[in-house]
Amino acid sequence: MHRLAAALTALLLAFAAPAFAEPKAPPTPRAVVADPPRDKAHPAGLDAFQIDVAGSKVNAVMYVASGDKPHPTMLFLHGFPGNETNIDLMQAVRRAGWNVLKINYRGSWGSHGAFSFAHARTDAEAAVDFLTAPANIAKYRIDPKRIVVAGHSMGGFMAASASAARSSAVAGTILIDAWNIGADPRFTTLDPKVLAEQMRPDTAPLAGTSPEALIAEVGRDRAKLDLVALSRTIAERPVLMIGAERGIGQMTAALAKAAREAHPDTVVEAQYPTDHSFSDSRITLESEVLRWLARFDPTITPAGARIPLTAAYDENNPFAKILRGELPTYKVYEDADVLAFMDRAPMEPGHVLVISKTSKARTILEMDPKDLAKVMAVVQRVGRAEVEALGLEGFMIIQNNGVGQSVPHLHVHVIPRIAGKPAYLAENAPADPKDLEAMAARIRAAMK
Repeated sequence: MHRLAAALTALLLAFAAPAFAEPKAPPTPRAVVADPPRDKAHPAGLDAFQIDVAGSKVNAVMYVASGDKPHPTMLFLHGFPGNETNIDLMQAVRRAGWNVLKINYRGSWGSHGAFSFAHARTDAEAAVDFLTAPANIAKYRIDPKRIVVAGHSMGGFMAASASAARSSAVAGTILIDAWNIGADPRFTTLDPKVLAEQMRPDTAPLAGTSPEALIAEVGRDRAKLDLVALSRTIAERPVLMIGAERGIGQMTAALAKAAREAHPDTVVEAQYPTDHSFSDSRITLESEVLRWLARFDPTITPAGARIPLTAAYDENNPFAKILRGELPTYKVYEDADVLAFMDRAPMEPGHVLVISKTSKARTILEMDPKDLAKVMAVVQRVGRAEVEALGLEGFMIIQNNGVGQSVPHLHVHVIPRIAGKPAYLAENAPADPKDLEAMAARIRAAMK
């Protein structure tokens, strides 16, 4: 689809100048950059199988999320022909606690039968039916009320088609630089022979078809392949539309406009200055998708920590409660002025927080230098103790003010670093209390 996207972009830009919004930078969801804790009883896994569609076997893979609770589940549909697999996106969604079903349409990438746009539409519908079958709901621990259909490029069209056809089963739809096949101007402006030669390299992984056959199918079924009409239909439920400026983002803008005209409050649109495969924006793409999926599963991503730089001190913040003895904590060190204790959701085992007991400064801008000096002296001691107790080669100190700050009481993070292991500034999972106490005991013993 890369050659097709490039050619299509050139044609579209001749008729409309894009107005792309500046991308925002909210917090990166943890699942994009970090693995979840392993569930020994119900670990994540991969199951490969075939789905029978009209007598043909369609190859499928289920990325099974860990845990014993019913999982929200995504069906992901690849493009034309599917060279960009988007496996990284599916893995990120699975790390966030979702199952992900991937199929290869009939006649594509080893699946039986002949490829056509009509067959791909039927295959996508069959995949939704697979996810709603009682036996599969039980086997893969699927939450049937939280099934989302997503697709890239041609897969975006197929996702919209399946969502419209199976509307009672689908909670939402994601279109990633989706291809509006029926409105593609090349099918009406280019000589069929020229277009067939452009498409031929992309049909190599597709069995039982030819560029000429696909061009003829579009000519016969242009109305059935109209993604604008489908966009209006699927917008009855939440829709995420992501466009690529150097892909076919102009189509995304038109689709989002049509969908919002029909249903103003259900459509989220994002445009990014990248190519059709999001080659230099994979983390951005994964983050955008996961943040949107959080509407069905709020545990995926935090709303984004941000404490106002100027405000009154909140006497009920968690650290104030710890200092009053109203919340339990795992202490590493305490004197008349400073308290050091274990972070409950550590970036690394041994992650310690250091706070002032006497100052009510919310940020470093408010703290008296004398109080700050006392806090930093303990930070130094904690760092030295971590190195000794844990055998570290290094540690990191972080102190957030405003953006990134989650508690409005000045605190300093002292975080162990492991050589060769990246530090991911993402929302972390809560640690086992027994592990926190054991780690606190080791660091306490090394404090001098």
